[in-house]
Amino acid sequence: MEMMQFQQTMNRSQNIPQERRCYTVDELMEILGVGRKAVYSLIHQKVFPSIRINSVGYRIPKESFHAWLYQQQ
Repeated sequence: MEMMQFQQTMNRSQNIPQERRCYTVDELMEILGVGRKAVYSLIHQKVFPSIRINSVGYRIPKESFHAWLYQQQ
């Protein structure tokens, strides 16, 4: 119980947003309606910034993805 209160206090004090700031490859597949290969192709072409986290995979910042997406229209 004390640990949980400590974590809540730390989160509030650091103003950590509860909403995630990045998409996963699976989320982009769903958003774009494409397959995994297509998303990885976009990542490797560097059409938007991505972050590779070793055992977790790629994360794509939402802001940069949306900026790219709206430029495509």
